[in-house]
Amino acid sequence: MQTAIEISQVDHQLIVRLNQAWTRRATVCSPDRGQVEEVFDPARPDYPECMVPFFHHPKFQALSDELKSSVVTWGWIGYNLRTVIAEEHVVNPALSVIANQYLGKDDWHFREAMQQTLIDEHYHTLMHLRAIERTKLDRALDQDLDLPPSVTYLRMKALHAELPEQWQRDLAAITFAVVAEISVNAYLDLLADDRTIQPQNRRVAELHNRDEYAHSKVLAEVAKVMYANMQPTQREFFARNLSVALSAFIAQDYSMWEAILTQLGVEDAALIIADTRESNKSATIMRDYSGLHKLAHDLGISDQIDFDFRPTLKTTAAA
Repeated sequence: MQTAIEISQVDHQLIVRLNQAWTRRATVCSPDRGQVEEVFDPARPDYPECMVPFFHHPKFQALSDELKSSVVTWGWIGYNLRTVIAEEHVVNPALSVIANQYLGKDDWHFREAMQQTLIDEHYHTLMHLRAIERTKLDRALDQDLDLPPSVTYLRMKALHAELPEQWQRDLAAITFAVVAEISVNAYLDLLADDRTIQPQNRRVAELHNRDEYAHSKVLAEVAKVMYANMQPTQREFFARNLSVALSAFIAQDYSMWEAILTQLGVEDAALIIADTRESNKSATIMRDYSGLHKLAHDLGISDQIDFDFRPTLKTTAAA
């Protein structure tokens, strides 16, 4: 149960301030923020070319400009599809469990923050679905590609299949949601700050990112309250599976890009992916784990986390 030390580490006033500011800061409360004055420019890429892991591969550069543009566009669509899956099948169910099972009747401000966050996340799903449909319309796409879910999501599903108890499955999902919410800003920063892509695409990432900066603060404090409310067995499980979630989020995953290249008829798709995988074998996905490092320290579980928080020498933004 709660101890004086654990409660003193929770920044209650931060949560109160974030709750009070929600109607001013949240994208869902001001949907017109998503409007951009610049019109669609077919010459601009939909997704940052620097974030296409094989963009400078000679075999890819030898393709026609039209085909290269299509690959980049489907990279943007795939990113949005994976974001929708993450929101709807990872984050939102986990946040609901936190609000209803791990926060007590005296944790009102934290429950309010969870409900606000859930509303934000559902709106993010709508934002990304709209982005997909707008891109298909702007690019006159008349085909659908079968794109696989991310390795992160597949690892969470595999973990669920191994766990016999519902509370274990719920808590495992919560660890993935906590990692997602506290570490996603580094990736969104790359999209939001890229002035080379379609303005409306950059704006989607910018607005999502704005919300997530608040969410990362909320989840860090909520995780402390939740942990304080856990039983010893739950605490041990949470710490152990936080390591699993951390590792899942930095796993290299080229399955989406391979599916795009293959289904668009790129003859050397397998070679391009194989070469990219080899050249990036020591790289990690772009994430900022400083907030999670601090959370582990605040919870006193750093020695239970099997994860190297030290920055890597090389990172990649492969989605």
